[in-house]
Amino acid sequence: MAKQDTDNTLIIPDPSAYPHRLFIKRTNTTIPILGFPSVALARLSDPTQQPLANRAVRHAVEDLQIGYFDVAPEYGDGVAQERLGPALKPYRNNVFLAAKTMFRTEEGSKQDLENTLRALHTDHLDLYQFHSISTQDDVDTILGPKGAMTTFQKAKAEGKIHAIGFSAHSEPMAIQMIQSGLVDTCMFPINFVSYHYGGVGQGVLDAALAHGVGVIALKSGARGRLTTQSGDAVHVPQQFHHIPEWKRQEMIHYPVVTSPKYYTWYEPEDDPVELNKLVLWALNQKGVTAVLPPGTMDLLDGISDMVRGKREVPVLSEEDVEGMRRRYEGMDIVPIFHNRSVSGTKVST
Repeated sequence: MAKQDTDNTLIIPDPSAYPHRLFIKRTNTTIPILGFPSVALARLSDPTQQPLANRAVRHAVEDLQIGYFDVAPEYGDGVAQERLGPALKPYRNNVFLAAKTMFRTEEGSKQDLENTLRALHTDHLDLYQFHSISTQDDVDTILGPKGAMTTFQKAKAEGKIHAIGFSAHSEPMAIQMIQSGLVDTCMFPINFVSYHYGGVGQGVLDAALAHGVGVIALKSGARGRLTTQSGDAVHVPQQFHHIPEWKRQEMIHYPVVTSPKYYTWYEPEDDPVELNKLVLWALNQKGVTAVLPPGTMDLLDGISDMVRGKREVPVLSEEDVEGMRRRYEGMDIVPIFHNRSVSGTKVST
């Protein structure tokens, strides 16, 4: 059920459909604990598939009452944001909309932001994020002279973005960004397997708590990393339109594979009961504001059903956590991120 405003107008999505948590401390902004994985729209590359995107977003907003959306130009080389913009337009004023850029320089990120605003049919983003920070060079370039932080700060002063954040695949780099004092939010893999068997996650949560930075848990529903034997190879074109050349080169040197069933670049937990436990575990970690579920519409409804209509996030019992440990200890899994060297994988640090 959508909520009615004081003038008897229905508010869609219902802002009370999910528990809310503090996300942006500076402005006392809260968001619902579950976001929409817009990367799922990246498969709809043909413009004639826009009606499919419209239906997916309408279902998320009107049926599941989801009010937090996150997207990036890198998802399908611009496809996801092109599909999300028209689909989300009827609901834009009632949702929290976040986007990202992979460009590290002022010039590149400025153009990327304008492209994203145009694609999303909006004049502002509630949150704009540096995407997939992984190296010291990423941090140094972003924060240095003529770096992307300059674009972000100017855009914030102009009202084009309301907050500054980042996503990261390296714990040390994430901590550096948090400690810079220049960001409001962080997206990082808070994943049961990576945390317990890869040693990744707690350092970011500790830094975020110390500096008042909100955390979105990425990859919470992941079981482990795909291999060239278990995943399908991703074709890398000669040129991208919305992705920097350095990222294209990285995709060549560190080949990406995706799940044959879910099209995610990791192996999601597809047992619905165990998937919900993984998501709940992430939400139970102190400092986590919300989760983005696996990037497929097939698993979204079950996760939403678990937390929609609740006043608080359900708590996992010690028995549940111990059962999860036994389950994943018995599997031959490489964590999607880890602080140890495994041949053929790109480590977290």
